[in-house]
Amino acid sequence: LIEEDKRLGKDEALEATLPYSKEKFGVPSNLYIIGTMNTADRSVEALDTALRRRFSFEEMIPRPELIATAGNLKDQSGILDYINLPELLFTINRRIEKLIDKDHQIGHSYLMCVSNIADLKLIFQNNIIPLLQEYFFGDFGKIGLVLGSGFFYTTEAVKENLFAEFNDYDASEFAERPVYKLKDVLKLTDEEFHEAINLLLKR
Repeated sequence: LIEEDKRLGKDEALEATLPYSKEKFGVPSNLYIIGTMNTADRSVEALDTALRRRFSFEEMIPRPELIATAGNLKDQSGILDYINLPELLFTINRRIEKLIDKDHQIGHSYLMCVSNIADLKLIFQNNIIPLLQEYFFGDFGKIGLVLGSGFFYTTEAVKENLFAEFNDYDASEFAERPVYKLKDVLKLTDEEFHEAINLLLKR
């Protein structure tokens, strides 16, 4: 019923009978249906195909420059304590695009509401890092390629071999391999957080 040529007043207009009132129902030609969907969230292929046949799609890519012109830090051109937020988002998204694809880039809306360092820490801890963990299925190597080493710490190397014996496999190299863990960003001092951001931006 929402297709352009099936609307009321069109040559191929269709109507449906409503189940309770039994009245006829059609969609008027002056009704506009506008919706948004994150490209990374497309999971029902058949539904997506059906939508694409009936709607025109306009891609809305992340626009880091809006952080500097319309965000909470517009008076500072998007710069917070020497951290250039548009550059920060642009850098993260370039790496995500290389490692996955452009549809998984992070939107600028996350950083539009940032007013201080505490806000930025919260966004990293509760939004950006969990999103990267979801994207990369907990692969800290790839997450590290996006965020840099400042957001990680390593557990102390264990000298003894923790692994069981299995045929002719040698597990000694795995036993000495460091285990990486993500830092709790909210517990970082402002100086530590700045250092982590500088490492992310390769400064």
